[in-house]
Amino acid sequence: MENTKDRPEEQEPHPSGEEPLLPTYSEDGEDLTLIRLMLSLTPIERLRTVQRRANSIQRLRNARKTV
Repeated sequence: MENTKDRPEEQEPHPSGEEPLLPTYSEDGEDLTLIRLMLSLTPIERLRTVQRRANSIQRLRNARKTV
């Protein structure tokens, strides 16, 4: 039997009676909350976010080399 709760048209209603809850993960296991977050940003904000993450990774790599 197929799980249909992840389909927007067949989701359970929100407990407050408002719109149904959006699924958190896709069928493939992708985190849809992160996708929605990034899509809510402007292109410049997306670039800044990705650049900050890349800078953090580089700092961690550099710190590892000094240990």
